[in-house]
Amino acid sequence: MGVVYEAFDPFVQRTVAIKVAHSLEGQSPKVTQKVRESFFSEVYSAGRMQHPSVVSVYDAGQEDDYNYIVMEYVDGVTLQDYVSGDKYLTPNEVVDVIYQCAKGLDYVHRQGVIHRDLKPGNIMLSHDGEVKIMDFSIAHIDIGMEQHDTYVLGSPMYMPPEQLSEEKRLVAQSDIYSLGASMYALLARQAPYKASNLDSLIYKIGNLDPEPLLELQPDIPVHIVKIVTKAMQKIIYDRYESAQELADDLSRSFSRLRQVGERIDVQEKWKTLRYLNFFKDFSDDQITEVVYASDWRDFKKGDVIVNEGDKETSFFILAKGGVEVLKKDRVVGTMKQGDCFGEIAFITKRPRGATIVARTEVTLMTVSNTLMEQASPDTQIQYYRIFLENLIARLSQTTEKLVESKYSKKVK
Repeated sequence: MGVVYEAFDPFVQRTVAIKVAHSLEGQSPKVTQKVRESFFSEVYSAGRMQHPSVVSVYDAGQEDDYNYIVMEYVDGVTLQDYVSGDKYLTPNEVVDVIYQCAKGLDYVHRQGVIHRDLKPGNIMLSHDGEVKIMDFSIAHIDIGMEQHDTYVLGSPMYMPPEQLSEEKRLVAQSDIYSLGASMYALLARQAPYKASNLDSLIYKIGNLDPEPLLELQPDIPVHIVKIVTKAMQKIIYDRYESAQELADDLSRSFSRLRQVGERIDVQEKWKTLRYLNFFKDFSDDQITEVVYASDWRDFKKGDVIVNEGDKETSFFILAKGGVEVLKKDRVVGTMKQGDCFGEIAFITKRPRGATIVARTEVTLMTVSNTLMEQASPDTQIQYYRIFLENLIARLSQTTEKLVESKYSKKVK
């Protein structure tokens, strides 16, 4: 697709990676447009993700005939160096790396994105041992992007059978197969299948099992082999149901991964809050404090989050998703990611004045009186300042609506 350069951003004083697409000079307008759409699909998918195991995209644009993407710089190498290069990972280290990948992949899937080209060459491992999934240039997004599936895109060697068939029905388990194949390659120091041409490769992936891991590397623990085998099942529904389920299985095998999982979860929450307008004036240390002094819950579409009349002492911030506000079973408003609700009941200790229902899948940050007391005075002041700003804004909106209502009645 292009060349990646190491560069320095003087505005925020950080090293970045700039991916520049190959020049399309001399190509037909149709080909140029198709390649440009494929290149910038990475921005549509990875650009909206904030997770410690997914590479961040900062900017993108076009300069003359060149298209470029500015991304997070990762000081390390791709996992391909550990498959075919001189570097080597022990089975325990492979488990640690794949666990981080599974956590990141679960986040990607929760954003409605299927990577479609997961392989060792698209996963970076920093010198600090942190994983970064990258290259979403052919990712499928559930909303918005038109896909061109008339030919094989990506790297067939790590693709699941369904991606190489005429059906091309891709789901989250399709990426799980690719992650399992990548795990196989790291353990075996070779790709799961070898073939002299694409037709032969497609046949082997669809019909044959890879060479047994224990024959290639007898020292690999049996329970690790079982995890790889389940992830690489040819039938979609025989694989792990989700990347989180794969991560949980790895965690059960290695209890030390629980601490890694907690670190990743905290980092994911931190990044989520850092990019919300609600916390724009909070310092990095205060964001960290907020993460630890809050509870996080997930809701499905249609779930009732709070009921009108409830007596609770918590307020809520929408970390992801959107909700509807109902008064006496009538929708009176909506709220989106970054909005806060319940702060009036939190301050006044009065019953809830409305019912809140999830209109999408929702991740909610909850802060109770007890948790608020754990926060530093400066952080508490920041909260109350925003509560006051929100209250003034809502009163102003209500006043405007009343004025408009009175004016429209006079006109009639």
